[in-house]
Amino acid sequence: MASAQKIHAAQQTRTRADTSGVLFAVYAPFGDDPVLSHYPGKTPRPVHEHPLVKNLLKVAAAGAHVSALIDLVDDCTYLVEIPALQPKRVVVTSAWKQDMGAPCTLAGFLQRAHGRFPCSALLLALEGHGAGYLPSIDGAAITPASTNGNDGRQWIVDANGTKLREEDGGIPVLPVGFPTPPLDSPESLPVRLPLSTWDLGEALRRARAAQVPAPLVIHFNNCFNLSLELLHTVAPFAGYATAYGNYNFFTAGDTYPAVFEALRSSGGMSVETLAKRFGQENHAYLLAKQNHPTLGGCVRLSRLKTIAAQVDSLALELVKALDPADPAWTARRARIQTAIRRAQQLDADGDYGLEVPDGMSDLGSVAVALQAEFPGPGIGSAAGNLLTALNGIWLYGDHERPWLDESQVWDFRARHLGLNVFLPDPDLKGVWDWRSPYYLAGRLGTGQPPAIKQQIPFLLERNGKRAPWVQFIVDYHRDIPFDGYQRAQAPVFPVFNPEFKPKYPPPQDDRPTEPKKPTRR
Repeated sequence: MASAQKIHAAQQTRTRADTSGVLFAVYAPFGDDPVLSHYPGKTPRPVHEHPLVKNLLKVAAAGAHVSALIDLVDDCTYLVEIPALQPKRVVVTSAWKQDMGAPCTLAGFLQRAHGRFPCSALLLALEGHGAGYLPSIDGAAITPASTNGNDGRQWIVDANGTKLREEDGGIPVLPVGFPTPPLDSPESLPVRLPLSTWDLGEALRRARAAQVPAPLVIHFNNCFNLSLELLHTVAPFAGYATAYGNYNFFTAGDTYPAVFEALRSSGGMSVETLAKRFGQENHAYLLAKQNHPTLGGCVRLSRLKTIAAQVDSLALELVKALDPADPAWTARRARIQTAIRRAQQLDADGDYGLEVPDGMSDLGSVAVALQAEFPGPGIGSAAGNLLTALNGIWLYGDHERPWLDESQVWDFRARHLGLNVFLPDPDLKGVWDWRSPYYLAGRLGTGQPPAIKQQIPFLLERNGKRAPWVQFIVDYHRDIPFDGYQRAQAPVFPVFNPEFKPKYPPPQDDRPTEPKKPTRR
């Protein structure tokens, strides 16, 4: 059992590569982002001068083998290999230019890393952008026919989003009962994506098939990847995941040396403790600066099967409540909408405000709000069961003004927070996240939408029926006209800002004070 495994500092003191050491593999697809490539400055420099590489040298000095694949803007993709306790023996090799969004690249990198340092204890860090669910899209299939229906209709793209021109009716023709058009989003092609959700799972599957050990810990050192869809997809191929529910802040590995120094000096650490240490060191670093609030979580990935089953159960109760044969279904939908509005939203639309119409919601917060709106059996009981399944994922949560926009206050202190889920158009405005057609395409090969390559297991149809969460989204939007897509943009990954000086005082703690428990004498 992963939680019972120990990683001993004594294993790291060996100077030759063998199966008893610790290998830290780092996958850093910065090639589409000049900010991350040039951090902390704005001008290009050699890869060995990047602060991520400098921090990985410190990791090796603390006793772990290191292998990193780092892709930079207008530069090569570099393989960086550092043997444990020998940082001066670092080898940097140009790998020309790799497609960092291809599963074979990550799978091949892990095979190379394990071949160079054949350790039984593999730890994986995924750097760069994160966005929760990302569809697996065939860019070559994004054509006028796939986006316009091959009938002459045209999409109009402006600062407010993407809609069909008025002379084409303003909306495409929709299949009965389906809330999104049978078309690819015209936004799909220009948005540059990191590794898609399905491709990440496929990369880990291929690595396991090639006899690479399953990572004991995956650290998703980016934004929004404390995601039900993402973690459920990778769950069969790794032990624990540490990730962040809303924005994280890019620190170029500044927190990693402290993690591995703690591992070295502890004399032994459970995998769960080590997984949490990645998040705790990230938190300590950002908290000391202030105005860099984050929401961190850690989960044993084998729990995702139970969590997903409880989400299915809740979704089925919601679908039952939205049965159109019952005249009260519209009133129940209004109550579900009220609960979603009260729940903790995450910043899917990039304005740094955490509220509807953001299309990512905190799953525990949704469950709490639904339980309050529908107490008793049915929805309330299913929401309570989901909360039980989610218990303990929250690792920490800040209450602070983000330096990105000090007018906002992010409050992540509630311990039911953590895992997020994709819930497009939560306020029923008919304006959808560009990923929606792909998310709701549960059966592949139907041509709707044409450009999707693969679908993740959580969203696939089961016995000819839509996945329960997909069916809930469809029924929740019954009779809501499609108005358009939100303006798509590449996911934001804000950087750590050491120069920031706050203009406003920290937010006040307005929570009710809990009565003190009596002290036993």
